Amino acid sequence: MRRSKEDAEQTRQAILDAAEELFCSLGVGASTLEKISRRAGVTRGALYWHFKDKGDLLQALHDRSMPVQVVLIETAAKTGHDDPLGLLNTAAIDMLLAFEKDPQQQRMFAIMNSHSPDEEGSAWIAKVNGDLFRTLSTLVKQAHSKGQLSEDFQPKEAAVIMLATVNGLLNEWLRSGKSFPLARLGAKIITRQTEMFRHSPVPVGRRASIR
Repeated sequence: MRRSKEDAEQTRQAILDAAEELFCSLGVGASTLEKISRRAGVTRGALYWHFKDKGDLLQALHDRSMPVQVVLIETAAKTGHDDPLGLLNTAAIDMLLAFEKDPQQQRMFAIMNSHSPDEEGSAWIAKVNGDLFRTLSTLVKQAHSKGQLSEDFQPKEAAVIMLATVNGLLNEWLRSGKSFPLARLGAKIITRQTEMFRHSPVPVGRRASIR
């Protein structure tokens, strides 16, 4: 029985490795379950025993490369935190440092930013991105309720800026062939951004906001 469990786990990991490779090289849309099973050297039945569909495969890959910082902010969003902006600042910087050193996280980010996902892949990517945005928004709302957030920003605006900043840094670092020190430059940008959220002055006149 023990060997059967080990064999099953080896098969599962082989399928995940094959899916990751094909999603990166062909894109999510062009990577059919048939191609993935052939690349993994398993039958379609074996693949379906472990994963019900492509979305299930994507979720397993996502879970396998999940940064610990995402888990921390998800927990804080549910339970509350004494310093939400400080937590988001530290988590973002630590995540960039981990991303810079972890090829698996880099591949997963590339998969999630695939330019040609199919309908199933698009739905999964939209869900994951939406979940992350809601987590950020919850923590920024906590910061707002604690009086941490500058009156210059609505919580939704701050969450949009935070997410766009980190995604922009990751995209540009990969696009440019890793041509700049991601963690070092990112730490400067994110630290200044957090200071802006805490201390930015209220502008004169009516401020535009995201609806």
